[in-house]
Amino acid sequence: MLTLIRCDDRLIHGQCMTVIVKAYDIEEIIVVDNFTATNSVLKTVFRTAVPPHMKADVFTVDDSLPKIKEATSNSVKTMVLMKSPTVFLELLLKMEQFPKELNVGPMTKRKDSISVHPAINLIKEESDAIKESVVMGAHIYFRQVPDQDLIEWEDVKDKF
Repeated sequence: MLTLIRCDDRLIHGQCMTVIVKAYDIEEIIVVDNFTATNSVLKTVFRTAVPPHMKADVFTVDDSLPKIKEATSNSVKTMVLMKSPTVFLELLLKMEQFPKELNVGPMTKRKDSISVHPAINLIKEESDAIKESVVMGAHIYFRQVPDQDLIEWEDVKDKF
């Protein structure tokens, strides 16, 4: 079952493994990132960054579709993890049954990015992808960790 769909530009890291995975009782992580999936060294790093009782694998957007579809119908608590809301939009466009909810977590401050939260910053391409996802019926919210208040897209959309 898809328990959480999350955008975090660091992908799998300490906070993800110690806070997010535990809060949602995640058993498997599907990382969707074209660059990481085509880099054997990075792919190995991400596969081994999880505890032994968990599974994690890295896929390109296209290669992730069958794995995500499988996760929608099984009982394994699964997180789909991506670096950018643009990937979420790609998945929405390519997979009709893809859940329409995205938790945007930490996004590094970059040139021309706009802050939604001290740890969450979006560039135009990302905010445009969120706008289009919302038009398609998606619920987009911002939260770095589960014990923080959630910030709704509706509350920050005027910044973009």
